[in-house]
Amino acid sequence: MAKPCLIIIFNHRYDKNIPVLRKIYSSRFSHIYFLVPFYNGADPDVIPVYESSNYFQSYFAQGYHRFFRQDFTHYIFAGDDCLLNPSVNENNFMEQAGLQEGADFIPGFIEFHTLKEGGWWHTKKAIDFFHNREGAEVQKELPSKEEALKRFNKHGITIQPLTKQNIFGNKKIRSLRWWQSWLYKQFFLRVKWKPYRKNGKIELPYPVAGSYSDMFIVTRESITGFCRYCGILAAVGLFVEIAIPTALLLSSAKIVQEKDMRLQGKALWSPEEVEAVEKEFNKSLTALLKGFPAGQLYYHPVKLSKWNNDL
Repeated sequence: MAKPCLIIIFNHRYDKNIPVLRKIYSSRFSHIYFLVPFYNGADPDVIPVYESSNYFQSYFAQGYHRFFRQDFTHYIFAGDDCLLNPSVNENNFMEQAGLQEGADFIPGFIEFHTLKEGGWWHTKKAIDFFHNREGAEVQKELPSKEEALKRFNKHGITIQPLTKQNIFGNKKIRSLRWWQSWLYKQFFLRVKWKPYRKNGKIELPYPVAGSYSDMFIVTRESITGFCRYCGILAAVGLFVEIAIPTALLLSSAKIVQEKDMRLQGKALWSPEEVEAVEKEFNKSLTALLKGFPAGQLYYHPVKLSKWNNDL
């Protein structure tokens, strides 16, 4: 029988959200922990963590010895502004979500060589893997590059050299003039990243992948390795939405993505989308929980401080 715990991640310290989230989830989950940066209160369920929100994968390495229990079968991680479907609870989450037995879950992987028009600013962090932060001696702590590639391939994730478009997109950098933007890109492509340049492309020094990471699930079998790799990838300054999927690929035997789940999440990417949901439910948490779409796993973001706490 599955026995999960719910771990709620705070990117920033906002203690007022803790009682609201406890009210939302306490009738559905018996074991709830809160990872809160710089917390110095007395709540026994809150685990203080210390890191920038850009590297919140470090929270899991820091909190592991507080939230880990051998009898927990699953660790459900969700941001404090990621609201789970109210029909999902500790007894039915696998069936409701469509999570396969023995599988970890993450919304969906990004392979960097598939990025085209927009590029992704954080791709630079992936290329500077061993140079983002000096003083982190991690090469002996990670699987070899060859072993990492095997683990990625096992999950159907491939690593290919990157083009300029994959890294920077096909537009100039907005804060620079066109010629400054061209020089900036050429500096990285031909000077800083020269050791990784081959046949006009840039090879990643170590396999990585990206993913939306505000809600994911890790099994008992994967959690120890996952948290350890998260700590290592925080030490090298890898952006969190690269670090979490990479750590999961390195530690997991089986991963299910959202496209293969029964319930699909809903990420609100623009202010207009956020405003539409707030308007639909009149910023009422009670109305939102009662009218939550049946086929949806979560809403993100739901900024609780902007909603009426009428539970």
